Amino acid sequence: MPRRLWQISASLSMSAALIAAALPGHAGAAVPRAGGLPTCPVNALQKASSPVQITFWHQFPRANEQAIQALTDQFNSSQTKVHVSLVNQTTYQDLFNKYVAGLSTGDLPDVAQIEDEGLQQMIDTRSVLPVQSCIKADHYAELNDFLDRAVKYYTVKGVLWAMPFNVSAPVLYYNKKAFTKAGLDPNQPPQTLDQIKADAQKLKASGAVAQAGFGLKNDPWYLQQWLAKTNNTFVNNGNGRNGRATQVTLNNKTSQAAFAWMADMVKSGLAVENDYLNPSSAFNNLLGIGNGNLGMTIDTSAALGTIVQLLSSGQYPNVELGVATLPSPPGSGGFRVGGAALYISAKSSPQKQAAAWQYLKFLDTPASQAQFAVATGYIPNRKSAVNNPALQDRWAKVPGFRVAYDMLLSGAANVASAGPVFGDYLGVRQAITDAEGPMFTSGASAKSALAAAISKANSVLSAYNARVGP
Repeated sequence: MPRRLWQISASLSMSAALIAAALPGHAGAAVPRAGGLPTCPVNALQKASSPVQITFWHQFPRANEQAIQALTDQFNSSQTKVHVSLVNQTTYQDLFNKYVAGLSTGDLPDVAQIEDEGLQQMIDTRSVLPVQSCIKADHYAELNDFLDRAVKYYTVKGVLWAMPFNVSAPVLYYNKKAFTKAGLDPNQPPQTLDQIKADAQKLKASGAVAQAGFGLKNDPWYLQQWLAKTNNTFVNNGNGRNGRATQVTLNNKTSQAAFAWMADMVKSGLAVENDYLNPSSAFNNLLGIGNGNLGMTIDTSAALGTIVQLLSSGQYPNVELGVATLPSPPGSGGFRVGGAALYISAKSSPQKQAAAWQYLKFLDTPASQAQFAVATGYIPNRKSAVNNPALQDRWAKVPGFRVAYDMLLSGAANVASAGPVFGDYLGVRQAITDAEGPMFTSGASAKSALAAAISKANSVLSAYNARVGP
């Protein structure tokens, strides 16, 4: 195993072991139902004689970091009871691993931004005060104004564990100038995987790109979206929502077609694959569009604010950015939310927990959500935020900022589009990308790669569940 992959694998195993060590005994982490919630001390701030200092761990880069800092500054200056300090932990993986290590050392934040798939592991740490507790104690009546899919993702058996905040979805980014040069209609981007292949062939054959038509960022998140679009789950037991997930559910036509498509795109030279887990190459797909090597790619809508910021600097004069709905297999299903949510530490003092709740409410006001969406490309998770004049202006001038929002309103709302809940999400991702590797490097068949992905992912789930409990 290459050194970098060995280091990642060791880190993921350590995370699961630390979570298990943090639990009393060897029993599985109980999931409280709405009737048996711990108490959220929402009134504890009334006794504070000076501003309560809380720490928020996040991972926002560039334009996104500027946006969260602006909101936090507004919050800090709007009242005198709470002061929030931001600490950037660089990446979601670094943040999560540091959080898990803090279960033993005590070095924990008051608020943690954990990416979507970390939900099960955060529940298992028993270190979280469910925001459902604060909603109940504070008589918070605004959840009906949230995007339903965002709330449902972080709700397990009637308990909302984290406050949805930076919601995203994968979208297609493409260079309209390259499309025009290749004789393609720049206003008719591909809508299916087959159409990506056809357009990639024209982009390469015409010389509109220097390397390949498509940048394939090898991220299992996209596979999850394609499964949801075709009404397939990612893991068993109702996508992990009816009971703890014990196996992935990838042995279906959607996964088979996706693996075959990825293998064919790279083998035929129509796509260049890059490893999203490697920080040095994670954004080569986007940079490839900027430098003319690639014509299109799939990546998170959360990158849009930074992309627009870079394009406005004049560094990439040959790019006219296009943004479109994620090309997918045909299906009536819906897309699941991505991004992250905010967790309140159960280890913090009552005053800090009350302070954290006030901060979370501020970040999720319609005005804050509109402001954050305008600056970043994240999806406003409040329905009424779309009436904000600044957001309406942003959507009118750069329609790409609205694409991901419309995606989350489309398709069926069911257990597939609710999103998967499973343990050791980083380990499962690594297992899938490791299994896919031979397709791209040594010509292994898509069938064997999928079989290996299923086997490796199931082994990760089994090992995690054995450590943490049933």
